[in-house]
Amino acid sequence: MVKFCVARHGKSSGHCLAGPVLWSVILIYLGLFCGYHFFVPGLDPVPGSLWDTLINWDAKWYLDIAQSGYQYQPDSKQGQNIVFFPLYPLLLHALGWLLPIPPAILGILLALFSGLLSVLLFARFARANLAAEAVSWATLAYALYPGAFFFVSAYPTGLMNCLLLATLLAWQRQRYAWSALWAGVGSASGPLMVFAAFAIWVLMASRAWRARGWVALWTLLPLGILAESGLLLFMLYQFLLFHDPWAFVTAHGAYLGELSPWQKIQRILSLYPFRGADYSPLWQALLGQRTQWNPARSVYFLLNAFVLACNLLALGFFGWRRQWAWLWLGGVLVGAYVWFQGASQGPVSTYRLLYLNMPIFLIFGSLAASHPNWGRRLLFLSSVGLVLQSAFFVSGHWAF
Repeated sequence: MVKFCVARHGKSSGHCLAGPVLWSVILIYLGLFCGYHFFVPGLDPVPGSLWDTLINWDAKWYLDIAQSGYQYQPDSKQGQNIVFFPLYPLLLHALGWLLPIPPAILGILLALFSGLLSVLLFARFARANLAAEAVSWATLAYALYPGAFFFVSAYPTGLMNCLLLATLLAWQRQRYAWSALWAGVGSASGPLMVFAAFAIWVLMASRAWRARGWVALWTLLPLGILAESGLLLFMLYQFLLFHDPWAFVTAHGAYLGELSPWQKIQRILSLYPFRGADYSPLWQALLGQRTQWNPARSVYFLLNAFVLACNLLALGFFGWRRQWAWLWLGGVLVGAYVWFQGASQGPVSTYRLLYLNMPIFLIFGSLAASHPNWGRRLLFLSSVGLVLQSAFFVSGHWAF
């Protein structure tokens, strides 16, 4: 079993889970209340009750797929729902068929259930990788992270986290068939999960090759297919329906703008994943000037760039501690993000993709156990971010 960054670990008490969940619920509700009643409407406000405002941004796309299915126009330059992976809307559609509950409510309930389950799985994951005194810190960091807000909107964030955590737990216990199965389901939930599945399979294959050579490696090929089975089925569906197995890639590229590999390399070398955004609304607001765009969008880009920097620092930490498995897994995920999304759009989405930031929570737990005062300060800042994220979202500002 590959250990993380400490030598000893043990059981954590039951309140390790109850406390983070309770604080997360309180902070999210506080943010929702403030944003709904006191914040000025932002770029895309949703009228209606507080419950109605939780269905916004990408949540609208997922509900559209669940109710109306996929649409695809090869030459369209507009956003199309084919770019969103099918697992979450498929579950919504199945639940809607079984239960007499409106789709929007089902979407929120599914996100809430998977979010709570992900906290439970993360606590188990932390216990397997950290000393006992660090588990509570790491779990608090996970539950109070600003991206945890997406556990109360119709987003697949919690679902993706559950699947990645289940994959990692099975892999660490050397239950490779289960790990590949969970990875395969996860590969139908989002593009970065496809790369996570590939990275996990390479770790399985590497361990098998060291043990028994090429014979064992060949026997793991079926597990590689299983690990990417969700993506393969999605591609088969697109081929049968639209005669293009890469429809989700084509539609995404047309919407974002086509970039050649050399253009992407140039953008990465020029640090575009960090600076590829307009931060002027934030600076203008701080100077008391009027601005056309809402400052919340600048905060979104700034925090995403900060989280991306933390991910890169985490990779350096893994290299320093010779944690090669974590260096490989984190490197694949961060590299895929920078290549496919960061180089095209600048710093977007890292802030809310909690599964990309799992190593950061573990590192925080280990360091906070040794330096509790710093840990409390950082958790306070994260809690403020969670309140603001909730308030921004419900008032129609740009989603982090």
